[in-house]
Amino acid sequence: MKELIIFCEGQTEQRFCARLLQPHLFPTFDGIIHTFPVGGKNDHHIYGVVKYGPLQKFIRNTLLQRTRNDIRFTTLIDLYAIPGDFPGKSTTRRDPSNPTPYVEALEQAFGADIDDYRFIPHIQLYEYETMLYSDPEAFRISFENIDIEVSEIHQIVRSVPSIEHINDHKNTAPSRRIIQLIPEYRGSKTTAGVDIADFLGLQLIRSKCPHFDRWLTKLEKLFPQESEAQP
Repeated sequence: MKELIIFCEGQTEQRFCARLLQPHLFPTFDGIIHTFPVGGKNDHHIYGVVKYGPLQKFIRNTLLQRTRNDIRFTTLIDLYAIPGDFPGKSTTRRDPSNPTPYVEALEQAFGADIDDYRFIPHIQLYEYETMLYSDPEAFRISFENIDIEVSEIHQIVRSVPSIEHINDHKNTAPSRRIIQLIPEYRGSKTTAGVDIADFLGLQLIRSKCPHFDRWLTKLEKLFPQESEAQP
């Protein structure tokens, strides 16, 4: 059976992988995605990656424990609040108006540091919640009476070149903006955050999030369906 291991920032990302990526990559049930949380813990709550060292150790140990050549490994972690000791961060110039080269440089340094051909690094621009901005109307499936809030989210989307530009400042990161407008999201992130993404669907998310789309395209090429693999 095909196997993909995804090191996820937290529970929301884990549920996203199970709900959306698993049936997309393995629609005929010929493969399985395993997700491992790698964020820090506080009172049973999993939050972002705090230090690179423990993440590096956990990934390397996992790769050493699973030696099959056909297993693939990847990550779904946020660029927002990425630790200062992350590979490439201290030496890579960032341009907020064009964040893609910066995140790609970090991914390249990350992959070089792990140094295993089976590992495909991915860092989400800038957070998981970025994807939820693909269509602000989708927030209505999880929250009621939010006409004003949805209008404000639409305004955020119109204010940036793309939703992947919604930045990593403490008060203006994607999740922070959602919580400021819809405080209930904070306590329902692992459920509402995945329900909204599921309602949006991968096709729409990919069209709005080019960096995410490139990652998913890589995974699709690693695990082609039999009909696609045939000449």
